[in-house]
Amino acid sequence: MSIATFPKPVTTGFPIKLLVVREGVMANAVIDGENLLHLVNDPAKVEEDAKRAAKAGYEVDPYARMRAEVQRPIGTAASKKAKNVGEYADYIAAGLRGDFDSAWSVPQITLWSPRPLAPDENGVWHLPIRDGLIALDAETQVTALHRIRKNQAAYGLEDFDFGEMKLSVEIFHGIGVMAARQIFHDRNLKGVPVDKSLAMSMDGRDFGTTVTRKLMESLKVPAGETAVPLSGLILTGKRQVSDKAPEWMTMSVLRTLISTAMLGKAGIHAASTGIEYEDIPADGNNDRPDQAVVQREIMETVGTFLAENAELFHAKTAITAPAVVAGLGATMNRTMSWSADPLPEGVTLDALLTDVQWDREAKYWGGVAAKVTDKGAVSWAGGARDSGHKVYDALNYPETDTGMQIRGRF
Repeated sequence: MSIATFPKPVTTGFPIKLLVVREGVMANAVIDGENLLHLVNDPAKVEEDAKRAAKAGYEVDPYARMRAEVQRPIGTAASKKAKNVGEYADYIAAGLRGDFDSAWSVPQITLWSPRPLAPDENGVWHLPIRDGLIALDAETQVTALHRIRKNQAAYGLEDFDFGEMKLSVEIFHGIGVMAARQIFHDRNLKGVPVDKSLAMSMDGRDFGTTVTRKLMESLKVPAGETAVPLSGLILTGKRQVSDKAPEWMTMSVLRTLISTAMLGKAGIHAASTGIEYEDIPADGNNDRPDQAVVQREIMETVGTFLAENAELFHAKTAITAPAVVAGLGATMNRTMSWSADPLPEGVTLDALLTDVQWDREAKYWGGVAAKVTDKGAVSWAGGARDSGHKVYDALNYPETDTGMQIRGRF
C-alpha cells in the first residue's frame, strides 16, 4: 500500500504579510511591482522557451507544463491574447506616466502556488522565489508588466521605479491542478459578459463618449408643453430600453449616433470601439478640423435634429432603432465641414429625410432595419453593424428600391 505524499509547505523564500481569506486555500497581499516580476515568470518567455525546447527535442520545463495546464497560450503576435498584451502594456504605461491621473487600474492579480503556504512562528509568510507561482487570472497584465519592465525607455518610463508600484494580489495555495483549472474556468466563463457598447459608454477618455455626455448635459428637448434635459431621456447602465420606459434610447445607442455623425459610414463599424479625435479622416492636405470645431458641429447638428424630431423619439418610432440611428448619424456626417462625401449642393438633411416614414411597420422597414418572419412578425433585434449600411443607403438614395420603400413609395 502506497503512502500518499503532499506538497511540502513553503517555509523559506520571499517574506510577506498575508491576510487570510479562506483558511488553507486563499490569502490576499500587496506586492510591489519589482518583486512581483521577480516572483512570477514572464508568461511570454516561458511559452517561447517551451516552444524552442519542444522543437529541439528537449524536455519541456516542468513550470511551463504546469502553466499550460491552467492557462491559455498567448500565441503568435496576431492572436487575440497577444494583441491584448500590447494594448494593456500601452494602457498601464500611460497610467504609470500619469496620463490618466487617478482614473486607471490594474485588476487584482490572481496567483497559484501548488505548495501550501503557512506563517512561521513570527507570523511571517513566505512565497516561493523561483518557478513556484503561476498567474491564474490577470496573466495578460502580468505579461504586459514584464514587457514594460524590459523596455522602460520605449514606454517613456526610463526613470520609473517598479519598487514604488503597489499591486493587489490574491494567492490560492496548496490546491491541485484540477482546482486551479476550475478557478480559471469560473473566472473566465461565469456570469454575463459586459456588453461592449455599454462598457464603451462609460469611457471618460473616449472622444465619442465625451461629446455624447456633453450633449446629454447641455441639450433640452420638447416634452409636451415644456422642455426637459436630454440626460433624463437617455438610459445609462443598462442594455435595453423597455417599450413603456420614458427614455428614448440607451447611452450606447446615442453614442452610435454621435460616432457615425463624426466618422460617416466608417463609424457604423467603429461605434462599439474606442474613438479618438485622430480617427477623423484628414483631407488631401493631411489636415483635419480642429477638435473644438468637430465637437461644436456635432452637438449643433445632432442636438437640433433631436429637438426638432422629439415627438418621433418620444413615440419610440423606427428612428430609435440602433440600425436606423447608425444610418441616420452617417447621413448627418454628410453635412459636416470635414465630410469626405458631402451632400450635393442644394440638398439639405431635412429635404433628404422629409418623406421618410418612421412608423415601425414592416412595409417600410422590413428587410432594411427590421426582419420579417414568414408569419409576418417584425423583429428589430439587429444592431448597427447588422443593418446600418442598408439604412444609410435607403436614406441617402431615395430612388432605389429600399429608398422608395422607407418613404412609402411602393
